[in-house]
Amino acid sequence: MKVTFYKTKRNRLLTGVLAGLADRFKFDLSLIRFLYILFTIAAFGLGILIYIALSVLLPYKEDLEAEMYGMGPRKRKDAEPIDEKSDLFW
Repeated sequence: MKVTFYKTKRNRLLTGVLAGLADRFKFDLSLIRFLYILFTIAAFGLGILIYIALSVLLPYKEDLEAEMYGMGPRKRKDAEPIDEKSDLFW
């Protein structure tokens, strides 16, 4: 089973990394934020660097779902030119 990490556009404060982790592991978002603050203080700011790296590398959950289920923006199909000499048109 492939484990996919993502960030979300819902319930985010900055970029949605912590909201995505809370959604992925089914934890309470406030608990994840509290643990992140504790980790950042205890690790002398290492949490900030990890957060920035994750915000750059992780895709949004909504983009992954749109790609998976085909709900992305509609693609414009190339139209064939109309042959005016043909009687098929009008």
